[in-house]
Amino acid sequence: MSSRSPSNTSTHHSNTAFNQDTTTQSDKPKMASAEGSQPDTAPAPAGPQGAGAGAGGPGGPPGGKPQLKKFSYGFWSPELAMLRSIIFKILGGGTVITILVMWICLPFYWGSLWKSNRYTNKLTVRVINRDSGSIGSFVSSALLNQTNLKYFYTSVTEFPTDAEVENDIVEEGAWAAIVVQPGVTANLLTARQTGNSSWNGTSAVHVYYNQGRQETAVNSYLVPYIQAELGAIVGRASAQSIGQYISSNSGNTTAMNLLAQAPTTVTNSVYFTMVNLRPYSQPVAQAITLVGLIYMLIFSFIITMNNNAAREIIGPYLRTKDLIIMRLAVPMILYLPISFLFAMISLPFKVDFGAHYTYAGGFFLWAFTLYLGMSAVGLATEFAITILGPKFMGFFLIPLIIANVSVASLPHELQPWIYRYGVAMPFYNVGRVVRTIIFNTKNTIALNIGILLAWTVFSLITITFATWLFRRFAINAHRKEMGENEFDEKA
Repeated sequence: MSSRSPSNTSTHHSNTAFNQDTTTQSDKPKMASAEGSQPDTAPAPAGPQGAGAGAGGPGGPPGGKPQLKKFSYGFWSPELAMLRSIIFKILGGGTVITILVMWICLPFYWGSLWKSNRYTNKLTVRVINRDSGSIGSFVSSALLNQTNLKYFYTSVTEFPTDAEVENDIVEEGAWAAIVVQPGVTANLLTARQTGNSSWNGTSAVHVYYNQGRQETAVNSYLVPYIQAELGAIVGRASAQSIGQYISSNSGNTTAMNLLAQAPTTVTNSVYFTMVNLRPYSQPVAQAITLVGLIYMLIFSFIITMNNNAAREIIGPYLRTKDLIIMRLAVPMILYLPISFLFAMISLPFKVDFGAHYTYAGGFFLWAFTLYLGMSAVGLATEFAITILGPKFMGFFLIPLIIANVSVASLPHELQPWIYRYGVAMPFYNVGRVVRTIIFNTKNTIALNIGILLAWTVFSLITITFATWLFRRFAINAHRKEMGENEFDEKA
């Protein structure tokens, strides 16, 4: 089996669509086999000794030049000098670009976490005092003087019942609410005076919070600060209350005897109860809400690379319209089975998709959200590969991952202002949807899906334009080459 020489290939331009100085895809296997039939030698590249000057190089056409023997040299052999130079340029250039991308992108992610403990005063906490006595006034006033969290007073008339407070926390009106229950001061006094041993100090104050909203912020900052600060405040309130009662009844034996019958009114007579309205009760959810989204992007990237490899085979022979249709339709079709099977991975691990909708409804909504998420990030890589080419796509993937992860690992309240862009990023919006599905948090699914659709439509437009533009460049270059070849033939 033999291959056509370059001179033979260049004489049949009229039947092909692009760059006819290269062989067609169907010819490449023939050339590969032909090259394989010459295992011993190859034309030598230009080097210090001048061997293989001009067109010489491994796999090039023989022309009386000294040949390089395969499997015959050490890495530092003089005959490989030019090849070593090429290798060093590739490796050195790639290393420099890698370092640049590293120093541009990684500090951006580091910065999203760097000062999170300094922004805790942006986590809002409602303070509602339903008690008309001294204990309620003391606790609410002391809380409002704290600075680690953003405590703010809310009138009782704004939320007449605790059920309304709970709904407000779920709907993200605040990160938490501390409610001093009605009649705490009077009821505690009555319990002491009657020797009520069933008094429960933890009923004095209720703390409502929503762990499913963002477990890192709640577990690392919100709950620890509330427990520490409120614990110290109610401890002081309890101590002051019992001190005042004993002082005012020091000579009253009956009162002291009744007090002795109710020890819970003496120690921890005022305390609090933590009420987690949306527990982060599914640990495997972490694989969905953050880490799984990185995998979603990687799978989308793999589709982009496969699509590019397939398109290079047939793309040069397609009309521009058909090429654009192929570029848009292929990934959108491939995302369907991949996103559905990706969603199914959670089923054996008993992820509860029925917290907000029915189990089936929640699952299919999650699969559809994954499809939109893959479209949002995957089509962005489809556009990027048009501009950068496959060789540099790895350098685009890293910034894309970091730009999304930086705003999904913490709420924007705990980050510098520059990270506020996160509400428009695909990871953030996919995460919001899945939290609603599995934890029944605030429902903003319509907004989140709208943003994912906007990313998808935007990428479809940019891919269309970029494909048309680069096809124009290719057609113009092809026509110019055809004209030069015709001139050469006439000459």
